[in-house]
Amino acid sequence: MRGVPHDWDLLQFDAKYETARNPSEWLWGPGTARDAMAWLAREQLADDEVDILDRIFLLRHHDDLLYLPRSPDVAAGVSEDERSGTWYLIRADCPIDAFSHLRQVLAGGHVSTALDGRCGQCPIETVGSGSWQEAMELLAANGVPVSRREVPDVRVPSGMGSPRCIRILGDGSWDIPRGEGNGVT
Repeated sequence: MRGVPHDWDLLQFDAKYETARNPSEWLWGPGTARDAMAWLAREQLADDEVDILDRIFLLRHHDDLLYLPRSPDVAAGVSEDERSGTWYLIRADCPIDAFSHLRQVLAGGHVSTALDGRCGQCPIETVGSGSWQEAMELLAANGVPVSRREVPDVRVPSGMGSPRCIRILGDGSWDIPRGEGNGVT
């Protein structure tokens, strides 16, 4: 995994979803520690820099479930059965801002009607929405480079059981559904 050293948010790392304030990504695996060391010796990864402001996140809303944000690269690599629903392109500084905004708007608890454009109540911008294919086209139209990445279903084990999605109830509220890969049973 690549991320900001000593970032406590990495304790909630999920390869499929954006869960940390700072960008992080799955680099290799699964495999043994020995295999990982051999891979690292071969790759000789250099330090890198990434923008942490005005990032683009994609959030999927399907069957009343709102899923955590994904990076454009990971969203481009989702399987066919994960493409249904409405995909929202949100520009925000961190994934929790994007998720919180869309949760409030979809649940009816946000006074703003910001499903398109800048929100007057929080620091996000909805770039657009549509099907998965339309979302991929919106990325291209907005000059967002995409390198399709298929990542394994890997996340840091957490006693907190972080949900990957919530159910939007539409009366200004939401709940955490059991199952759905949420770690909640």
